[in-house]
Amino acid sequence: MGPASLLPKYQKLSNWKGNLANMTHLQAGLSPETIEKARLELNENPDVLHQDIQQVRDMIITRPDIGFLRTDDAFILRFLRARKFHQADAFRLLAQYFQYRQLNLDMFKNFKADDPGIKRALIDGFPGVLENRDHYGRKILLLFAANWDQSR
Repeated sequence: MGPASLLPKYQKLSNWKGNLANMTHLQAGLSPETIEKARLELNENPDVLHQDIQQVRDMIITRPDIGFLRTDDAFILRFLRARKFHQADAFRLLAQYFQYRQLNLDMFKNFKADDPGIKRALIDGFPGVLENRDHYGRKILLLFAANWDQSR
């Protein structure tokens, strides 16, 4: 990779209009490129990040039938990002997540990665991790769902 191929990446960084002083602890560890990508693609705004999270948290009282086990900022932020910071959609997803867990208690009771049943299910359908990463630097996992024996 020559210097010319790096130029677009660094031009994007030099054009970044984000304010590092406004970055919250929830964005700590993210590169400027990732913060800018989140701003452009997910509508993430560090200036109102805590208000967005609080709006989702405030919706929890509308569903007293669901036991929301986690309502910390970092957890709610996952759902906001998954729904591009549309608070109502993020709350709907959060509620569905906890409702599913609540309706399937036996499935999540002792849910640990070292459980033999979980290991067996992963081995059935999880042949491995590709050596190369995708163009964003993420690891690529291969799953063969057809090999999964759901009864096990």
